[in-house]
Amino acid sequence: MPWNTLIDTVMGELHARGKTLHDVAEVLRAAPIDPHVVATIKAAYGLGCDLRVLSDANRFFIETILDHHGLRGYFSEINTNPSRVDADGRLRIAPHHDFHAGPHGCGLGTCPPNMCKGQVLDRTRVGISSNTLSAVATKTLSAAAGLGVGVC
Repeated sequence: MPWNTLIDTVMGELHARGKTLHDVAEVLRAAPIDPHVVATIKAAYGLGCDLRVLSDANRFFIETILDHHGLRGYFSEINTNPSRVDADGRLRIAPHHDFHAGPHGCGLGTCPPNMCKGQVLDRTRVGISSNTLSAVATKTLSAAAGLGVGVC
């Protein structure tokens, strides 16, 4: 089962047990971030780095954590699995790539079906001019907050 499908299922179970979106947000806000990670984000941004999130988590989790730590404005883009709150107040997590429609086509076979980070990186690179790309390459920061996140 893909990670985002599992989290969507867990959110359904929590909702069925009476847990609210606020309850989920409070747990996310309680999760610590190493102060060195916060300092690194701020330092990189201060040096002019264009910081972007590329994560197999989901928009609600990421935005809640970044907002809580006052970091959301440091990032120009968040690439992740979409989330929404349904009419019943339940958090729903969807895949970045609709894997039910077929494979995302990267050909590697090592990435999860719901999000190919390589495709997202390729799309980002296409949107950057060659002059900007070489400046970005010298300032690129990949901080996965110790989660061991890789690129497929």
